[in-house]
Amino acid sequence: MSEISTDPRQSRSVIYASVAVFIIILVFSVLRVKFYGDPALSIAGNDTITYVEAAQVPLFSAEIMTGRRLLTTNLIYKFFEPENGYEILVNGSVDTTRRVIQPGFDKIVILQLILSLLGWGALAWFVAENLRDPWLKILSAILILLFAYTPQMADWDSILMSESLTFSLFAFQLALLIKIASEIYKNPEAKITHWAISWGVVFFFWTFLRDTNLFTALMSIVMIAILFVSQRFRKSKSLLGIATFLMLTFVLGIYTSSISVRSTVQLINLYKDDIFPHLERVGYFEKFGMPALETSEFKAWVAEEGSSAMAQFMLSHPGYPTLKILRDFEPAFHEIKQTYFTAKNLNPTREVLFTLGNAFHPENTTPFLMSLIVLVGIIFLAAKDVDNSRLWAWIGLWLFFSSSLTLIPTILGDTWALNRHALYSTTIFRLTPLVFSVILVDIAIQKKAPQ
Repeated sequence: MSEISTDPRQSRSVIYASVAVFIIILVFSVLRVKFYGDPALSIAGNDTITYVEAAQVPLFSAEIMTGRRLLTTNLIYKFFEPENGYEILVNGSVDTTRRVIQPGFDKIVILQLILSLLGWGALAWFVAENLRDPWLKILSAILILLFAYTPQMADWDSILMSESLTFSLFAFQLALLIKIASEIYKNPEAKITHWAISWGVVFFFWTFLRDTNLFTALMSIVMIAILFVSQRFRKSKSLLGIATFLMLTFVLGIYTSSISVRSTVQLINLYKDDIFPHLERVGYFEKFGMPALETSEFKAWVAEEGSSAMAQFMLSHPGYPTLKILRDFEPAFHEIKQTYFTAKNLNPTREVLFTLGNAFHPENTTPFLMSLIVLVGIIFLAAKDVDNSRLWAWIGLWLFFSSSLTLIPTILGDTWALNRHALYSTTIFRLTPLVFSVILVDIAIQKKAPQ
């Protein structure tokens, strides 16, 4: 494995590059705020009222975890609720319109903006920190911030739903994960307590934004367990602590999700759209005592028996989930731009940003293919233990499995708004080839450098 050069000139260039990255993050953050209008402007969707209503439950109650919405948004909407309550003035789900300042919601969208700046800024910083070539450090920061601050992503910060928080907290926890992984990679006994706690807090609140995020927790446990096969990592107390935290988070999430009303709502939609239109499928579920759709008993049956019956149906009829995934996989990548508001007053800058964003956010499955290609490349390098390729291979696999394992249940469990519900997964597929192309070039340069 190559060593970092102790050449004073190269050390100075790395310092200069780090300063440049920091300045780039600051400049992009200022431009992000400047080019998108008043940060307090917001717009609601049809789901917004459900976040408001879900937050009305007592703070220290089971319903804060098992209600229509998850813990993180419940806490945010409860904390920022004004004395006179929230007031929805514009709903972009009804008609695409302009953003306005809405009482109480202004603080929420400002929080979403702050978390976005912190999350993507941290990701740009920690990716750059783990690259060797000074110019590639700068390039990686620019690409990540362009990816995050073009309208295809940045517009969601003004929308009163969970997408903005999902993106920003994902970026933040990924940034901290890269830092933790790099420290443990260099020294399995490294003291990373403060980093691990920070990551744990961010990961916990990110997990409890969407039920499908729980699959990332489970997948992370498996990937850490694989590291224990290596004698080098087997005695790492940090890894053991992180794995224990992930297991507790997963168990808590699965339990609260299984008894929540939100799972019932999703199942009812699935039965309405995928089961009842087909008489042979209806006949199968009637064996489990399924009532007619129009009856008052149907909802109660779904809450008690719907999940187990659907699971048995998928296991005994594997063609159904297979065809559903194949049918909906490609559409999941379409229409990633928000359709809730317009901001023509920000033109022509906004039009330029949209054009630029189209290069970073193609609405097709090409990013999935490119993710596979760059991942295969980094795995081949890791097999030969080239430079720090094993660190990046682990991160790359984590990203790929996280996006895949959240996309599959999203497709199987969603019959409406699929592209919006799949945005987390498709965002990772768009980000991965962008970042890992730079990483592969960085490793190639180090391999060619004089030893």
